Amino acid sequence: MAKSVTASKVNEFSLVSDFKYSYRNKEDITNLPPGVLTVGSQNILTNTSSRIQIRKGYILDGASSSVNAAILSSFDWLTRGNGEIHLRAGFLTSAGNDGKLQYRYVDANGAVTWRDLLTSLTTVSYNFCTYWNTTENLREALFVNGTSNIFRWNGAVTTFLSATATTLTKQGTDSWVDAGFYTTGTRTIVINGVSATYSGGESTTTLTGLSVDFSASTVGDVIHQAVITVANSAMTGITSTFKNGLIANLNNQIFVGSLTSAVLWISKVNDFTNYTSSTPRQTGEGASLILDGNLVSLTPQESFMYVSCLKDHWYNVSFEVQTSTVGVTYEQVKALKLKTGKQQGAISQAFVSHMKNNIILVTFESTVDTFGRIETSLETPQTTNISNSIVLDVDEYDFTDGSIFYFQYYIYVAVPKEGLVLMYDLQDNNWESPQLLPISRFYIVDGELYGHSYSTSESYKLFTGYADRVYEGFSGNPIDAKANFSYQNYGTRSTLKRATAFYMEGYVNANTILTCKITYEIDGCATEKTFTVNGSDKQIVCIPKDFDSLGKQSLGKTKLGGDENNSLTGLPPKFRVEKTFSNTNFFECAFSFEVLGVDNRFELLCYGLNASEAVEEPIFIRQ
Repeated sequence: MAKSVTASKVNEFSLVSDFKYSYRNKEDITNLPPGVLTVGSQNILTNTSSRIQIRKGYILDGASSSVNAAILSSFDWLTRGNGEIHLRAGFLTSAGNDGKLQYRYVDANGAVTWRDLLTSLTTVSYNFCTYWNTTENLREALFVNGTSNIFRWNGAVTTFLSATATTLTKQGTDSWVDAGFYTTGTRTIVINGVSATYSGGESTTTLTGLSVDFSASTVGDVIHQAVITVANSAMTGITSTFKNGLIANLNNQIFVGSLTSAVLWISKVNDFTNYTSSTPRQTGEGASLILDGNLVSLTPQESFMYVSCLKDHWYNVSFEVQTSTVGVTYEQVKALKLKTGKQQGAISQAFVSHMKNNIILVTFESTVDTFGRIETSLETPQTTNISNSIVLDVDEYDFTDGSIFYFQYYIYVAVPKEGLVLMYDLQDNNWESPQLLPISRFYIVDGELYGHSYSTSESYKLFTGYADRVYEGFSGNPIDAKANFSYQNYGTRSTLKRATAFYMEGYVNANTILTCKITYEIDGCATEKTFTVNGSDKQIVCIPKDFDSLGKQSLGKTKLGGDENNSLTGLPPKFRVEKTFSNTNFFECAFSFEVLGVDNRFELLCYGLNASEAVEEPIFIRQ
């Protein structure tokens, strides 16, 4: 923390090196402790070593897209064999009928493509859940989109080896069953957009009874199981015209809701097509409930299904086995209305997710909340607002089409209308500065964080390298990082101060120009002083000898001025510098740091002035 001006000596620096509060936007920026990031900061993170640093960039996951249409829904799940399946829905332009649902495919060489599962869609707003198919003995994805249908897909994908007029042989030694393909009902496969049914051969590597001759296909062509559409009219108990907009699974019992109805349908255990029940209702049978308003979200947690309705209501749906007065055992479905206030309902299904023991959500109150049991109230779930420290931000944001996600002790909130991602550090209970990222949905691949784009129908691996939207042949867009710190008055607001030198210390890449600015008085109404740190300046940067000439590094391995370095800590070269200047008397001042470029990198360790009490007496206007 910075020393008080009254305790400082001339030429002694009052340094700020504690960034534990990270970013806030609630209090007056002149009332915050030193070292707090304030409004205007962007693309800056506080790392585990308590240094301030530029965030990392993102690279394409799959091909680039020229379609300026958002990815508006996605889903990630594991097949029967625990293979990762990633779905995304987007590409819907103003034409209104060109939407696509795709799955992520990785070939034998590690190349990623997103392959069409459904095309010519008029809506790409899907909600999903998983379901264990006891007939096929495999896990499926069930999904709905506001129509009177439930769609199902088993995630089965393989590659082509050979075919005759009516047979098809896959690559590999595992059978079609082992690869997760269906064995009952009407079964359809798709190759290069062409669909065909089959009637047998699933226990071998060769399907029989093909309705299409695929003999002209190329070895290695991708084959996937077709999506099956199950209409409400083909189900039992559910209204045939009900608009299925929400879906969730609790103990293999499917819950179906509509965004335009207060009715909640519950299926029979292990049968998502049956919503009927006996009188009295028996354990595991279907059911229906009428709640207080149109449904917004369904979230399974513990042995309950939490339901959000309209803008205000939360319900806890549970099952309870009871015995009547005449000894008849039955199961009662109960919807307990929880004690929540106005505007505390979830904004959308995408803004409800799980975090360890809690549910996380964004509410109509414009707060980011955790929802679950707390130590002082284990019986009834409680909501806790964690966005109070950035209330001035969230009050202004448009959360349309966004989502919330938990990953590695961070809560991520996508605010795509604003082009932002918010990050909440659960370790320190602080928010990072807003990140300029065009993300609508998040997903995880092999334990790393990825995101789907809101600007184009693309997907990205996040927080890698130091440039944005990198892909083969393109080095990426520059990252505009700004760290604006709170104002400092050095312990007394009414004392006039003076300073003639500024000290800073940190780490910087050789190709990076770090711009530093001191703003005297609020909004710089007195004056501003600007300095730069050149990462290639050997007088202030400890540059390793290996960086002295380009001849020491292969251009194919190390970028010119890139972030490669010989440091045992993995950090860029260390810098420390003192900048001197003529004095300007001041009451308070603020510090900011900025970089803009591709592969730029810096980490700030400390900064401060040689502030001391001015010789002149302050002049106040007394009225």
